[in-house]
Amino acid sequence: MKVDRLLELGALCVAISLGAVQSSRAQAPSGATDAAMSDMASSDITPTAEPASTPWGWMKLPSITMPKITMPKMPADPLAPIKTSARKVGDGSKRAWEGTKEIFTFGGSKNEVPAERMASNGDAPSAWSRMFGGGEKAKPAEGPATVGEWMSQSRVE
Repeated sequence: MKVDRLLELGALCVAISLGAVQSSRAQAPSGATDAAMSDMASSDITPTAEPASTPWGWMKLPSITMPKITMPKMPADPLAPIKTSARKVGDGSKRAWEGTKEIFTFGGSKNEVPAERMASNGDAPSAWSRMFGGGEKAKPAEGPATVGEWMSQSRVE
C-alpha cells in the first residue's frame, strides 16, 4: 500500500517536471529540448494506449469492474423447510403425549383397556330435586310451625 502511494507521488513529480520541460521547450532552443527529452525517455514512465485527452492521460488508470452477482439456487420444493419443521413438531408432540400417558398410567401396560363404569341409578335424588326441593316427600313437622302454635302449647312448670 505504501509502495503504491510512493509510486503515485513519484509519477506526479515526474509529470510536473515533464510539464516544466515542455514549457521550457517552447522557450528554449531545439538542442536543449532534445537533451531534455532523451532524459525523459530513459525514465520509468510508460504511456498508455488511451488518448491523452486530459493532463493525466499518460498515467495508467486502474481498471474498475463490477462484481458478478449470482442468484442462489432454489430448492426443488420451496416448502420443504416448512414441511420438515412441521414434521419435527408433530414427532415431538407425539413423544410428549406418549410420555404423558405413561406418567398417568404409572407404567402400566399400554394395551390395558380400562374397565367400563356404569352410572348407578341409586337412591340419590336428581339434581333438579336437590336444587328446588321437588320430588321429596314432605315430612310432618315435629314441632310448632307458627308462632300461634308455639303459644298454644302447654307450659312447662
